[in-house]
Amino acid sequence: MLATASCALVLFAMSGLMRWGHVDRRWYDLLVPLGFFLSYWLTYNRLPSFPPVGAVNKVFYLAAAGAILGVAVEWIGSRKVKGLLLAATPVSSAAYIGDMIALAKPLDLVVAAGAGAAVLYALHREAAFGDEGSDLRPAIMLAAASAGFAPIAFIGASSSSLQLSLGMAFGIAGIVFWHLSRPNYRFGWASLLGGAGGMIAVVQTVALITRKIDLLALALLLLVFLVPSACRAILDRLGHKNRALATIAFAGLCLVPAAAAVAVMLARNGFSLPQ
Repeated sequence: MLATASCALVLFAMSGLMRWGHVDRRWYDLLVPLGFFLSYWLTYNRLPSFPPVGAVNKVFYLAAAGAILGVAVEWIGSRKVKGLLLAATPVSSAAYIGDMIALAKPLDLVVAAGAGAAVLYALHREAAFGDEGSDLRPAIMLAAASAGFAPIAFIGASSSSLQLSLGMAFGIAGIVFWHLSRPNYRFGWASLLGGAGGMIAVVQTVALITRKIDLLALALLLLVFLVPSACRAILDRLGHKNRALATIAFAGLCLVPAAAAVAVMLARNGFSLPQ
């Protein structure tokens, strides 16, 4: 819990200082990947050596490569390159993490890559939606999904993923807090490929390597990324009245499928770690 609180406090302070200092909103894009790296470091108490050996070490460098590519693609501005990266990032991470099982269980890699691509597309689509709160919603979806994945990973025999996911979730909450009113936040490509891409790699690691995760619960967790489409009318109505209230309501709606996924996982597996 100390590591989770540390992530939340550091990103809360950084986001607040940036807001107070009227920093260009483009720099906010670096906070989500920074939160991932901070949570990773606090979870494992080290930075992995290079070249990485093992899926856990690979996750860090996949997130780092995603963040660098995200910054680069912002400069390039090519729609074709951006579209390619939405598909290539989760495919590359699934292949890199699951290289040892590619021949034995190729369908598992295809499903892991496809689910990751769908998540990235949903986040990108919401960030591009044309209203004032569009950049906050993908960050909130990522935080809710990370919070929901934490207990699923724990029951799936990955306590380190529990800590990393909670650090990510509460870190994003610390960032978003300062933008509940008059948001100036930006969820760009560094957040998408570095932050969300890093969390996708964590999920792929637990699903492909540990292989004790509840797949039904994980499938339900993906419903978090459908909340904007399902609740657009409600959010628009609230947004016209009170932007902060609309953002808080959206966070609550995202937590519903996350909580449902955890409830299903506990009903099916109980509180005992798999042997």
